[in-house]
Amino acid sequence: MLTTVGGLALFALNEVRMFRSLPRAPDPGNGQTHAATIQIMDAAAPIYLSLVDLTVRWGLAALVVALSLWALAETFGKQPQTAN
Repeated sequence: MLTTVGGLALFALNEVRMFRSLPRAPDPGNGQTHAATIQIMDAAAPIYLSLVDLTVRWGLAALVVALSLWALAETFGKQPQTAN
């Protein structure tokens, strides 16, 4: 469970980094042409991602999903039976 929370924190920190540092208008010279909208608290803003930023964002999202499924499997999986 703790690794799932850590993965979610990593995803959230990446979202904050992108919200603060990426351009609000497309920048074809740097390859930042993929539009996304990020909302942090009440502030929503369109940002433009490069292919690397897009890959990192979806990769972290997939990591969080995989860690969540792993935590669920560990929680509800078969527990070893002890001998009486």
